[in-house]
Amino acid sequence: MNNRPYIIATGLVLLLAIVFFNLSPDSSARLKRVLASFHIPLFSAQKTVEATGEILVNQAAPRKVLLQEIHELKRQNQILELRLGQTQSLERENHSLREQLELRPKPEWNPRLTRIVGRDPANWWRSVLIDLGTKAGVRVDMPVMSSQGLVGRVQEVHDHRSRVALLGDPACRISVTIEATGESGIISASGGTVFDPTLVKLLYLPANSEARAGDQLYTSGLGEIFPRGIPVGKLTAVTAAPGALTTQASVKLAVNSSKLNEVWVLMP
Repeated sequence: MNNRPYIIATGLVLLLAIVFFNLSPDSSARLKRVLASFHIPLFSAQKTVEATGEILVNQAAPRKVLLQEIHELKRQNQILELRLGQTQSLERENHSLREQLELRPKPEWNPRLTRIVGRDPANWWRSVLIDLGTKAGVRVDMPVMSSQGLVGRVQEVHDHRSRVALLGDPACRISVTIEATGESGIISASGGTVFDPTLVKLLYLPANSEARAGDQLYTSGLGEIFPRGIPVGKLTAVTAAPGALTTQASVKLAVNSSKLNEVWVLMP
């Protein structure tokens, strides 16, 4: 076997090593810069290949998988928003408990996500159909809400469907409390509800009510249907008629039910 090429290559390597070790510091630095200039294009090409590979991998992910991940993230975000609202409600109740001696503990609720599968075509009789029924444990009068606030209550229940009466429907009159004053009243439909589902009125406030526009409304917990402290909306105007025994107010609901696709049923 002819070893001449290996001998020549070994000799060249040794010769270059001797030359490099005997270079002056300035010459050695210049040589390093020259060699580095040859490697820069290689490193740039490597990074370009890696970036292109990541793009191809991302583009190769099925669209269905990405949509499922987005839906799951939205669902988790709604759960977090709902829990945040419940935490704020507990803080308000704790403040109230410090001012009272006795109050029954607030019951725990199990929110169940459901889709809206039908809407009432009339604006006055406001209701929606959801895809949960008795088979899933839904019962009449269970509260229904979104991450922004109260939506309504379960009015009718079937095996796999339920009808929800929305706030502003005559079948969904609820007791609310004004946070700023502690006064209570009843939410009812108004003439403007037909044109704007977020506009309702608040009835039976005291004649000398101290409520003002901008005050926030929450469920009072009276009637044992709706848990206490769920956001309902805010006052937009307060009308006190001279000589009247009660005061009325206009309310802007926190939830625009016409834009909802999913809601939560609170199941104890």
